[in-house]
Amino acid sequence: MRIICVNTGTKFDSWYTKNLKYMIDNYSGLNYDEFVVISSENYRGVFNKLQMFDIYRDGENLYFDLDICIYDKVPNLIRKDLTVLHAWWRDRAHTSFNSSIISWTGDQSHVYKTFKKDWYYLQGKYYKGIDEMLEKDFDVKTYDKVCYSIQDNEYKPKNTDYSIMLFNQRQFMMEPGWSGWWSNYFLPR
Repeated sequence: MRIICVNTGTKFDSWYTKNLKYMIDNYSGLNYDEFVVISSENYRGVFNKLQMFDIYRDGENLYFDLDICIYDKVPNLIRKDLTVLHAWWRDRAHTSFNSSIISWTGDQSHVYKTFKKDWYYLQGKYYKGIDEMLEKDFDVKTYDKVCYSIQDNEYKPKNTDYSIMLFNQRQFMMEPGWSGWWSNYFLPR
């Protein structure tokens, strides 16, 4: 089993990658064979995630965004079919998919190949990001509720119904100076 993350651009420094691995190793209960980081920046923002479908065409793959908090044993997230989160916490005007956690087994390179054929156009067409592209152009499964979002939960205690919380564009709350229950699960800076 392979765990994948993407760290491109300047939004996240190397601490975020180390922190993800730290949380996985200390709290998740996941057993994996390989932890990999994609750092080549060939596209705009989140579209760099799509490279993983070209690079990793075998085995069980589990992708995590860097702006999450893993604070307990995670449920089985490995899937045969390409699977993303159903964004049940988010306003439907955005998209019902969320690519903070993705799993697939085997070859899903057709996703990357489709994007690469007309990448410049597709980055503009899907201005909401790869969530929108995956929802509209591909046969993608969704997880049941396996995590929650910090959106509208910023000052609430941790939700013990889940073991993963997404920061969803609130990665600044992971920075030093912010204190919340989640800080206790982070790699010390």
